[in-house]
Amino acid sequence: MLLVRVLLKEFKSFFIIFICAVTVSSLLFYAFYPRAELNHPHLSITQTIYYVWLMMFFESPLNYVDDWRISPLFFLLPLLGLVTIAEGVVHLGNLLFQHQRYSGEWQKMIASTFENHIVVCGLGNVGVRVVQHLRQFDETVTVIEQNAESRFVNEVAGIDVPVLMGDARDSQMLLVANIDKAKAIIAVTDNDLVNLEAVLTARELNPNIRVVVRMFDQKMAKKIEKNLGIHGAYSSSARSARLFAQAAISGDIVDSFEFGGTIINAIQLIVEANTALVGQTVDDIRHQHEVTVLLHEKYGGEVDWNPSPNNILGVGDKLLIMTDRLGLKRLEPSTRKLSLPHKSHD
Repeated sequence: MLLVRVLLKEFKSFFIIFICAVTVSSLLFYAFYPRAELNHPHLSITQTIYYVWLMMFFESPLNYVDDWRISPLFFLLPLLGLVTIAEGVVHLGNLLFQHQRYSGEWQKMIASTFENHIVVCGLGNVGVRVVQHLRQFDETVTVIEQNAESRFVNEVAGIDVPVLMGDARDSQMLLVANIDKAKAIIAVTDNDLVNLEAVLTARELNPNIRVVVRMFDQKMAKKIEKNLGIHGAYSSSARSARLFAQAAISGDIVDSFEFGGTIINAIQLIVEANTALVGQTVDDIRHQHEVTVLLHEKYGGEVDWNPSPNNILGVGDKLLIMTDRLGLKRLEPSTRKLSLPHKSHD
């Protein structure tokens, strides 16, 4: 698919010129070629186009006529055909060669065909994961990376993401990435100033672009987000620190974020045998523990988003729950193993 897009773009001007030349030549022959020179009195426009096509490839279906309006075409059409063959073969061969090598030039060609895409600046540990997540959402992505030795270049190339080697702060490099047609830019290099300058330059080139920037200083990130009108400025260390801390409290936490000043946790809860959860309904969990149940995955693998309140929990079932810190404590008693009654020996 990418190959077809590049070919259409690279040959667009060539096709337009070629079609215009054939059209004009056909109309001139149709209007001015004397019918007396034909073996048949009728000449349709379709036949004229066919004759022009043959003349471009060194055939002579029509006799030469000394008429200044069409006589030059007898010389120009074969020349046009020769140029068409030579240019087409050479250019196509070069494109296929670049495609096979997945060269830097080829990746620039791919990037130039993108519209409504996302430009990611920086292909480090954070950048590569951003790209992977975007591709999971079927987003079109272009990457700008300054380090040609980045170990992630080949990795993202395998998922049809072009990597442009250069400085993300350079307006020319951003234009190569088609920033003026992009819908968003994400700057996640390991340098705050580079990230900031890159997104500000991008906004100059595309005032409507959505801007997300990585900042190591969380306080600075908040100020930049507020004062520069940036859609999102985040400190990856600050965000991951919360997750690490919450995970130490409970190993069931899969993610954690702040909303309205409250830490919200996404919890994966597995229904284990001999716990109070077995036999309860989803509605019981919601009301007894004041939590939100988003998903119920049954032991057999059947997934139910926004599950019915009457769903009964069985051993091995999984729940995706959203709750705050206090919700974790409210859930804790239900996850403990129940003490089994002792059997008496007579």
